[in-house]
Amino acid sequence: MSGPVNMVQLVRDLPSRPRGRACIVLTHEYGGQKEWAAELARQTDSEHLDLLELFAQDKKLSGKIGQFLIPSLFEFLKNHGQASVLVISGMEFLKATWAGQSNVVEQFASHVETWDQKPCLLFVLQYDKIIATREYRRYRQYTFVVDQKETLAL
Repeated sequence: MSGPVNMVQLVRDLPSRPRGRACIVLTHEYGGQKEWAAELARQTDSEHLDLLELFAQDKKLSGKIGQFLIPSLFEFLKNHGQASVLVISGMEFLKATWAGQSNVVEQFASHVETWDQKPCLLFVLQYDKIIATREYRRYRQYTFVVDQKETLAL
């Protein structure tokens, strides 16, 4: 990467993409992840959704964790929120439930790369080597993965 990524600008640019309207920010420490995602949402007039908090508060939703596969997640997010961009944090517990599935990271990354729905999605996740090193080939002009260490301070 040539220089630090301006996350505010990246989020503001997501709605102008015809496809590939999702992005992943990889964090190296879980502590502060939720607050960073909330601050990014605030600065960009986006909506923030912490999935861990949501599932902990909603018994009906938490009872379906085992059935909440990657396509279910994206369908759920498609129907959530009113803002043009939804910043999602706290999904590591879901990622852990998917661990036994084959090609789960590839499936998640493929959904990110081809997302053309509303709202645009920005996932804030713990660093994952497979996600970090995956090549996004369909829309090379777009950024799909950003290491939080390579971003401007919020």
